[in-house]
Amino acid sequence: MKPFITFLLLSAVIFTCEAQTRFQLNGQQVTSSAHRLYVNDQMKTRPSRFTFRTVNEALLFAQARFLSDATEGSTDKDTLWTDICIEPSVYWIDNPDDPAIRVSDVPLESPFGLKVKVDRLRLIGLSDNPEDVVIACNRGQTQGSDGNFTMLHFTGSDIQAENITFGNYCNVDLVYPRNPRLNRPKRNPAIVQAQLVICRGDRYAIRNCRFISRLNLCPFAGADHVDFDHCYFECTDDALCGTGTYRQCGFTFYGSKPFYATSREGATFIDCDIHSKVRGTQYLTKVSSPVTMRDCRWTSDDPDLQLAWTPKPNPKHVCVMTGCTLNGRPYNVPTTPDVPMPLAPVNLPIANRPQIIPGAWTLDAYKPADISQYNWTVRSDIPVWAYGEGEDGADGCFGLVPMVRGARMMYTGREDEAYQGQTLSISLDPCKEMGQGFGSATGQYLDICIKFDTRSLTGYGLRFIRTPNHHNAVEVWLVEYQSGQIKPLTESQTCYLFRRGCKLTLTASEGTLTARISNDRYQPDDSTLAQPMTLSAPITHPNPFGGIHIQHTGSLGASATLFSDIHSSYLEK
Repeated sequence: MKPFITFLLLSAVIFTCEAQTRFQLNGQQVTSSAHRLYVNDQMKTRPSRFTFRTVNEALLFAQARFLSDATEGSTDKDTLWTDICIEPSVYWIDNPDDPAIRVSDVPLESPFGLKVKVDRLRLIGLSDNPEDVVIACNRGQTQGSDGNFTMLHFTGSDIQAENITFGNYCNVDLVYPRNPRLNRPKRNPAIVQAQLVICRGDRYAIRNCRFISRLNLCPFAGADHVDFDHCYFECTDDALCGTGTYRQCGFTFYGSKPFYATSREGATFIDCDIHSKVRGTQYLTKVSSPVTMRDCRWTSDDPDLQLAWTPKPNPKHVCVMTGCTLNGRPYNVPTTPDVPMPLAPVNLPIANRPQIIPGAWTLDAYKPADISQYNWTVRSDIPVWAYGEGEDGADGCFGLVPMVRGARMMYTGREDEAYQGQTLSISLDPCKEMGQGFGSATGQYLDICIKFDTRSLTGYGLRFIRTPNHHNAVEVWLVEYQSGQIKPLTESQTCYLFRRGCKLTLTASEGTLTARISNDRYQPDDSTLAQPMTLSAPITHPNPFGGIHIQHTGSLGASATLFSDIHSSYLEK
């Protein structure tokens, strides 16, 4: 990319006498210049005219000038603003037709479509309708990207944008009314983390813009202060900018917790219109933090919707709602008072038990060979399991909670027994509310096995796994372990039952392995999704083992699963 940037700068310096491009801005004819870049996808890139075919080229040109000025050390450092004026069209920051998987070049960082370092930048759509100028990408976690793909990253302060749609169309159809030939269907209907703009800096001002994605929207998230004026947002959870002030903005919430958390000063909504598609309770934040809401109008698909600040309010976080309505009626969520925080329940760690002892439980952590490609390591320096309360979808549920990725729990049968049949029942309460079970489709699964030899890792069981195919379900299939090697015994099936209240019964009897999954608590609109599931397969290699094996490779906290009511019995001894 550096040779291209150098070419841009040299072209601009050598050919400054060349005629510039004329265009309309705010009803007046203007010309392009070093501080007024023009983007039109119907024209050729001509840096000497400060004219570009793509938004990427214009941003890189602005960055190159900024970095060049910053390194000169001049006392009269350039303090002018740079405008990037963009004609109506759809501009792809990342090539949507490239089949390559995007991977970050920085460890533990999300992949970005484009990183830009610049101060005093304005992005201006050349239409009063922000739907006319679209800056787009269509990648997300496990869907064209290894990691939470983010379209843009800005490092710098004094950034403004107006009259633009910023969209990640990984899980949302791109509909472009101005030219339907530029429409594009979503990459995948299963909702994953698909982000827009992350930044590091201060004094961001965004006017008359639209932000379209679902999970982890990230509209200029990370800036110290962001003012949104007359903007529109579509999102599910963990989505909005926690340092934002939202004035006369519109929102459609497809998830119950649009903020993960806000900043210390809190987020502010003034004179906004908010529509919730959630049933039951619509929260603002996943983690207790301050929010102020004044003169806002809520509407909802659910006529009985309730509004609340957060599932577990911390009284030290002051939240205030005044002058608001819900479906046309006055509505107020009580203010959280500034009083000392009461003691909250904590997880009680259980000492690790790595030894394998007949007739006893083993508590340790292990990374199975079938997910060796994923970049995480097992920790054994802290307790692997704890007893405690779940979060989010498992709020109010108590049981054993994995505290380390790869947490494993195994029971070793007695050596003086030759076990034949076995049954195991267990209650599972995933923290994920939507039924996806795990944080992402990155080798995150739960195996529960019986007829198991804990030394050789041999036996039979059932796998719950998150895949890129679903955002509200997991896939399940029966598995056979042979000396640590795992193979499926059945075809995968979609399971909507892996959420709070899930019950599993595994039975090995008369040469057949059977798994029954049920959830009496789950009551979807489509009652067929709540029907119990039964999977069965022949036990092709009968064994005398009577052990139990529970392996959780998922992420933790709000992505974990609670385990309780574990019962096993033996048949046909």
